[in-house]
Order: sequence, then C-alpha cells, then structure tokens
Amino acid sequence: MLTRLRLISGIILTAFVVGHFINHALGIISLKAMNDALKYFIQPWREPIGEALIMLALLVHVVLAVQALYQKQTLKMRAHEWVQLVSGFLIPLLLVGHVMGTRGLNEAFGVEEGYQFTLYGMWVPSIYYGVLNLIALPVVWVHTCLGWHYWLRLKPWYAQFKVWFLGFAIVLPTLALAGYASASLRVARLSNSESWVERTFRRTAEQLPEFIAFVNQAELVTFVIVPSIIAAVFCLRWLRSKRGSQRSAFKLNYRDLDFSKKVEIPLFAGVNLLDQLRLAEVPHASVCGGRGRCSTCRVRIDEGLNTLPPASAAERRVLDRINAGPEVRLACQTVPNQSLSVTALLEPQAGLRKVQQVEQPHGGDEQEIAVLFADIRGFTQISEDRLPFDTAFLLNRYFAAMGRAIEESGGHLDKFIGDGVMALFGVNESMEVGCRKAINAAIKMSEQLEELNNSIKTELPQGLRIGIGIHCGAAIVGKMGYKNANSLTAIGDVVNTASRLESLTKEHGVQFIVSEKTINNSGLRFEGFKHELVKIRGREQALSVCMADSATDLLSG
Repeated sequence: MLTRLRLISGIILTAFVVGHFINHALGIISLKAMNDALKYFIQPWREPIGEALIMLALLVHVVLAVQALYQKQTLKMRAHEWVQLVSGFLIPLLLVGHVMGTRGLNEAFGVEEGYQFTLYGMWVPSIYYGVLNLIALPVVWVHTCLGWHYWLRLKPWYAQFKVWFLGFAIVLPTLALAGYASASLRVARLSNSESWVERTFRRTAEQLPEFIAFVNQAELVTFVIVPSIIAAVFCLRWLRSKRGSQRSAFKLNYRDLDFSKKVEIPLFAGVNLLDQLRLAEVPHASVCGGRGRCSTCRVRIDEGLNTLPPASAAERRVLDRINAGPEVRLACQTVPNQSLSVTALLEPQAGLRKVQQVEQPHGGDEQEIAVLFADIRGFTQISEDRLPFDTAFLLNRYFAAMGRAIEESGGHLDKFIGDGVMALFGVNESMEVGCRKAINAAIKMSEQLEELNNSIKTELPQGLRIGIGIHCGAAIVGKMGYKNANSLTAIGDVVNTASRLESLTKEHGVQFIVSEKTINNSGLRFEGFKHELVKIRGREQALSVCMADSATDLLSG
C-alpha cells in the first residue's frame, strides 16, 4: 500500500510539474502566451478537486520520504539514492518563496496578477527569489526523473523507449529554462518603464509591504520546519540505534554465489537481511535499493526457513515472477527473528540485466525453441596463409556481420565457438515465432555474407563460405556457467541436432539445412527445394530436412 501511495502521489506531482514546465516554456513566445496558457496548465490545479489532489499528493510524498529516511537501517546508499534524497528535501526550501508569492498570496489576499507580477517580484526588487527558482527548476526535474527512471527501468519494455524518455527529460527542462529566462528578461526591460510598473501594480501597490512580510514569514517558518524534521528523524534514528546496539544472540551464516566467501554476522533485531549485510559491510546485490521491486537481492534459505514470517503479497509477486522455489526469499523483505543460514543467488555486482533476463534460480527452465548453428567452411586453410592479426580481423568482421543478422531477426546470440556461431530463437516466445525468426536470420546471414565477401574480395578472392543448420524442440534454457562466464544458453537434443545439421551441409554441398519440423512450425512453405531423410549421429530415427544451396534462395521459394 505504501509503495502504491508513493507511486500515485509521484504521478500526480509529476503531472503538476510537467504542466508548469510547459507553461514556462511558452515564455519563449511571449508573456501573453504564458498567461493565456494558465487556464490549461495551472488553473485546473486551483479548482477544489485539483487543489485537494495536489496537496494530498504532496503531503503523502513528504510523509513517505520522512518515513523511508527513518526506516533505513543504514545510510550506506548509492549515489543516485543520495541525490534523490537530498534533492527531495531541498525542494521545499527552494520553492517556498515562489509558492507563497503565487498561490499563497492568492489564497490569503486574492492576488491573481499573472506572470508579469510574479517575475517582477522575483527579479526586480532583488534577484534572490529569481536565482532560487532558477536553481529549483533543475533540482525538481532531477528528483522527478530519478524517481521515474529507477521505477521504470525494471519494466521489460522500458529499454525500447528509454531514448525517448531521455530526449523528453532533456528537451522539456531546457525549453522551460529558456522560457523562464526569456520572460524574466522581458519583464526586466518592461520594469524600466514607470507607466508599466504603475499599471501592473495599480491594484496591489498599497499591499506590497504586507505581501513581502507574508512571503518572508512563510519562508522563515519553512526554513525552521524542514531542517527540524530532518534533525528529528536523525535523533530518532540515533535513539533507535542506541536501543538496538545490543546485538541479539542469533547469527546469520552467509555464503556468496560461488561459496568462496562465508561469513557469520551477529543479527540486529527487527532489521531485514539486506540491511544486516550492509551494516556488516558485506557486498550484496540490490538493483532497486531494497524496495522489493526487483529480485536481485534474493537468497536461498538453507537453514531456518520455518522460523521466518511468510512472504508478503508484494514479495510473493516478485518471487512468482521469477518462478522462485519456496526456499527463496528477497533479502530486503525478510526480517529474521532466529539464526539463519543463507546463500546468495547472484553475484554482488549483479545489475539491471539480471532483472531483465528473468532468471530461474535453479539454473534453467524447459522451453520450446529453435536453435541455429553456423560455421565457416575451410577456415583452417584460409587462416594458414594469413598472419594471426589478419585472421583475427577477418574473423571479427564475420562475427559482426553474423551477429548483426541474428540480433536484427530477434534472436539471442548464445556464443561464438571457434569460427562457429550458436543462436537461440523463441526464448520466452512461442516456438512458431522462434522458428520464423530463425529462418529469417539464416536468410539475413546469407545476405550479410554476400556483402562481406564483396568487401573483402581483393584480399580473399574466393570469399567465405558457411553452413547453417536449424532445428527446433524442447531444451533447458537458463543462465549457466561460472562467475563472468555465466550467460543465457540452452542444452538438450535440439541443440545437438542443430549442430549435426550444420555439419551435414558440408557433406551435401549446400549452405542451408533446416528440419521439416522447423518449417512446419514456422508456417512457411519451401517448395522447389530438396527434401530428404538424413541420418543424424546419435539419433535412431532419420530426420526429414529441407536443403538449399543458399539461404537467400528461400526468398524466391
């Protein structure tokens, strides 16, 4: 519930900020444009419902920020967490004068004079409020963008649109600053005219001293309240640490992913596992900062699972998303009340990619996929007549061309084996989609090879020749390996068969062999090509396949 309240309040406040920034940006055009747009971007927030929403959202956001600061067992945070925390508490100090000089005067005195009145008050008598607002604009936007980025980056679709969000995050505040600066300069020039000043303040001239006193008083109160709240939180944190300074008799036995590190930590009462590790300065993964949004802090409970309280609904949702077993828990959501033995399931440096790959804790899951193997024909002979550096350069160009074809077709480039390539298609998709993508990748690889051969024909007149084999079926797909040599791969008969089909291209003198099963699942029809039953080493039954001299021939089939 608290997470949802924080999110809802953040959305409301963002809508308010974006509307203000758009209105500021219109200052590039004119003061009239800014004032005319107030009814669209500002006035809705001054209606009873809008005002109630923004005030409630602001109150909830501040209360939850204070609560989060108090609840943190340790202040060992990442840089972006510190930036977001500090900027959040700076915002009221920077903007109190602006808020009281606009909405405050409207509520207290009924003042509603538009942008020229506000900008004059900011810059002409003194540049103090003008500079504060100039600083506040990027501070507010950085705080807003950090909140959105570190929430959305856990969404699988975010990577596709991240560049658009970045563009918006740069363009909007730039236009807002430009509009604010342009309008401020325009008001500064107009203020040189006594008639304009008299006309602008004709209804409020007598009350100006009262207005200034009102704003100054509100600012003084805010500059006392905000630091007092922060100081109170730190005092409460200190008292809590004093009460809990006596460590409990319980221990946490912790092992890292490869069992190379084992530590025993005395437990603090009421502190979650992630903060226990942070307090003991034991590195442990946590992409979302311990908010229960990702799964990177997960651990396997080796001993003491029955002593733990059950997972909350929010924790259960995250664990279900990765198909975690009953012995797996999120360190940031698990508060031990007895001795425990746990094992980390990810390396301490695990980042966002670990979340996006939706790993299986047991190392893999059975899926129906298509597997592609490709290999250069006669590469040993080619490399014999070339310097090692030239061979490596040629091979890297080949790998780049093949890798590009596979990725553009929606495949996962599993590995390069010598001068061979292995790719997976249909991971977390249907096998039908995977089969179509694998066949399309073979066509693109053949096209890329032709382009590569044209570019290297002066140094390699005979060009490179490849063999491509594709098969589909059930495989165990998951993260396998050790430390840095740990990647998404597949094992099973389908992998071995695809590799055998690639080898058969050499015997049959063709570039491409694909199993009939793959063709049938893809929904494509290859007519006019050679269909044959072939014997696969290691399989009792012959396999029906389709052969083509070149994968590009499929385009005309």
